[in-house]
Amino acid sequence: MCNTKSKKKMKKYLLFVCSATLMLVLASCGGNANGGNTEAPQEEFMNEVKAPTWEKFVVVTLEEVSLYKAADETSAQRMVCYEDAESDMVDIMNIWSDESAPEDYLQESLCLYPDEVFPCLGEEGDFYKVALCGLYDKDDEVGYIAKSAATEIKAEPITNEKTFNMCCSWAQMRYFPDGKYKNMVMRTKYDELEGERINIGKLIDGVVAFPVNYTIDCYCNTETDSLQFDEAEYEEGMVIDNLGYPTSMRYESEDGYSIMLDFSKLTDEQVDKLYDAIVKEEPTYVEYQYYFPTIEAEYDRFQSFYTYTR
Repeated sequence: MCNTKSKKKMKKYLLFVCSATLMLVLASCGGNANGGNTEAPQEEFMNEVKAPTWEKFVVVTLEEVSLYKAADETSAQRMVCYEDAESDMVDIMNIWSDESAPEDYLQESLCLYPDEVFPCLGEEGDFYKVALCGLYDKDDEVGYIAKSAATEIKAEPITNEKTFNMCCSWAQMRYFPDGKYKNMVMRTKYDELEGERINIGKLIDGVVAFPVNYTIDCYCNTETDSLQFDEAEYEEGMVIDNLGYPTSMRYESEDGYSIMLDFSKLTDEQVDKLYDAIVKEEPTYVEYQYYFPTIEAEYDRFQSFYTYTR
């Protein structure tokens, strides 16, 4: 029996939505949409990142669906295990029921729910073979979903026009169609637990790719009148860059849920500084965001899949 409040489901809506899977608020650019000067294209920006070659996807249609290790309902089922700690920020991982969880970790059945999408790698009897690309899955893992609980669904390429017309209360994006940062995408997301975070990615063949290491934490700093970059020290001496922005550059959602940096108010020079602060090393682990227009709930139409650089 599946647990109707699986940690993965809850974490998904806390993280991106919380993750992966990802409907975005895209603000209208305003000002110079090119961002930065246009003397030379950013030719090396994420050139090593390619869109996945997935051609087929399936979407879950029933409640509390199990994910199996083999094309057999008697095979091991997918489990979510997490630290037994009184904290919102606990370590989470997905394993199979025939595997042992780490010491001091709790575990429960991982349930799938309607509108969850998976890349489909093929069919075996009464099952779809799917790629497991969640935030807590290992790379190149596969699983099986009963055909009676899912159906095929088509992804539609993300286009410039579509990008600029999406909106929600917890995230927004800015697309750079040409110039120095051609096809770059800036995204800011707000989360109750983690606060605000900016990601830099790229539109590649109709898919938005966000390297998970191309990110910076940010916050509205009421004591400054300009962008301020600083460092914050966390546990075990880990130092993380932060960006503070003035109240004059903030965007507040209509429902009052979130306050975020308004990308349309960035100058070309500020875009350059933000890019330099975030893009410091080669991308490795990547969030690929796809668009599924036939999903009923708008906030589920954008779904994220995590995998290593392709």
